[in-house]
This record gives sequence, structure tokens and C-alpha cells, in this order.
Amino acid sequence: MKRILIMLVSLGLLVASLGTAEAGKSRRVERTVQGSYGAYPTPVTGCNSALGSWACLIVKTRPTEAFLTAEVADTHGQPVLVNVYSQGGHLASFCGKTSRPIAITPGSTLEFDIGQGRAPFTPLPCPERIIKTTGTITVTLANQR
Repeated sequence: MKRILIMLVSLGLLVASLGTAEAGKSRRVERTVQGSYGAYPTPVTGCNSALGSWACLIVKTRPTEAFLTAEVADTHGQPVLVNVYSQGGHLASFCGKTSRPIAITPGSTLEFDIGQGRAPFTPLPCPERIIKTTGTITVTLANQR
């Protein structure tokens, strides 16, 4: 009887520890934001209107979002330069789409410039494609990579 009781208690502890381990795992949560942009020449005018913001898309991140991936689809079908700015500074540049998730500050505001960026100009990862026409940008924000 004593052995059966010890075996049942051991089994209960094992099951409880497995349940706790599963509960401790966090799951990936994503949010997708999409915007469009016009053919106004940057950095001479705004992205979507002559007197508008240089940023083609401005996204306010949530306190739980720590990474971003993005992709731009321009109507000419070629990759274009994208510069990402956050908290007044340059965060990242990519050509057409991100190759891996980019770490961001949760709760920050992200500004996406498509085509030539702001001064001081950043190195161009796709210099032959700084000219944008019209298109869309899709940004995916996530709590983990």
C-alpha cells in the first residue's frame, strides 16, 4: 500500500511539473500593418502628398511588440530601398524586404521611408532601386523572433 501511495504522489508531481513547464512557454503574437505610397519624389516632397510626411508609413508599436519584419511591393516589380527610423534616429535599412527580424523598442513609433532616405544618407543596399513608383508596404510586428 505504501508503494502505491508513493508511486501515485510521484506520478502527480511529474504531471504537475509538465503542466507548469507548458504554462511557462509564451507563444508568438503577431500584428500586421499595411500601407500604400505614392510616386512623389523623396526627399524633395512628402511620400503620399507634396506637403506631407517623408515617411510612407508611420506605425505606433504596442508595449508587447519587440521585433519587425517588412516587405515592399512596388508596381515596377523591383526591390526598393527602405529606411526605418525610430525615436528620432535611423534604425535599419533594407532592400525590398527584411532578411531577418529587426529588434525594436516596444511602444515606440516607427517611420518607414521608401526610396532615398533622410540626411545624413545611409549606405544604399540597393542603389539602383532608390526610385520608387507606387506600391504597398506590409509590416509584421511580433513579441518574439
